[in-house]
Amino acid sequence: MRRLIPLFLGLCTLVSPAAERAVFAHRGASGYLPEHSFPAKAMAHAQGADFLEQDVVLTKDEVPIVLHDIHLDTTTDVAKRFPDRKRSDGRYYAIDFTLAEIKQLSATQRFDPKTGKAVLPKRFPLDGYSYPLHTLEEEIRFIQGLNFSTGRTTGLFTEIKQPTFHAKEGRDIARIVYDLLRRYGYGQEGDKGCWIQCFEQSTLRRFREEFGWKGQLMMILTVGKPGADGSDYDQLSTPAGLQSLAGFVNAVFPNSSRVVSWDKSGEVRASSFTSDAHAAGLWICSGVVNRDALPENCPSVEALHAALFETAGVDAVCSDFPDLSVQWIKEHAVR
Repeated sequence: MRRLIPLFLGLCTLVSPAAERAVFAHRGASGYLPEHSFPAKAMAHAQGADFLEQDVVLTKDEVPIVLHDIHLDTTTDVAKRFPDRKRSDGRYYAIDFTLAEIKQLSATQRFDPKTGKAVLPKRFPLDGYSYPLHTLEEEIRFIQGLNFSTGRTTGLFTEIKQPTFHAKEGRDIARIVYDLLRRYGYGQEGDKGCWIQCFEQSTLRRFREEFGWKGQLMMILTVGKPGADGSDYDQLSTPAGLQSLAGFVNAVFPNSSRVVSWDKSGEVRASSFTSDAHAAGLWICSGVVNRDALPENCPSVEALHAALFETAGVDAVCSDFPDLSVQWIKEHAVR
């Protein structure tokens, strides 16, 4: 049996809900290095992020891997290596490939598969570095290894990607991820070392009520059409909706547009979302903080941090640039 690196939960310095403010590294330090690569996670750890995100999907042989999409064609060379494996919609799905096949792929910064050009051209160049995709278990061991060698504990921020899609494919991604995390000591009473996040409230309910997960759960509240499981994000963002979520989750992750907005003159306004969520007993993480993709009329990344933390009063931000978020918090003496 593989030796598990201790979590040091009793000595953990991680931020706990309703306490100090925190920084969640969005796919690692993805503003500087290719998303979800080990270098991006190592940089975010070194920059002081409190939690490192893992988006998780399944392979054909039911191995959870760290990948933002259920598709492979926006970050890897799958179209070149396996040109005949696309579905009728022209997309290449991770669930159609075994782990051994996926390990043959080279991943890079995100690009448009139609044009081959980088989605964010001012970030790390497409031809600068390629890397193999890795499993969730490999990332857990990597992060626990960093925690062990540095003495600084950084937690997991694990998103269960599209559970309804996986269920239609005959796979129970929630159960598979739960079983893996529990083997590594997460999700027990008092655990502050792992957040589970999802766009589908039914999956978070399963973690709490069916699986008996005793760790932290976070509901993502995006804008637009309802989730695949019927989650109505607008309704869930009302005082009544937030009260209902508080029955089984610890926190919510609203888009920044649900929390703050700027008029054409640059004046910032906060919605009632934060006060409503806090009244329900929920912790709030918002973002994503992107220096190169600011909200409409937001003048700067500094202004975005100020609006989220000071005007709106959120508890944490999710950031592509964790160093900027950590530094802002330190300079404003709120950490």
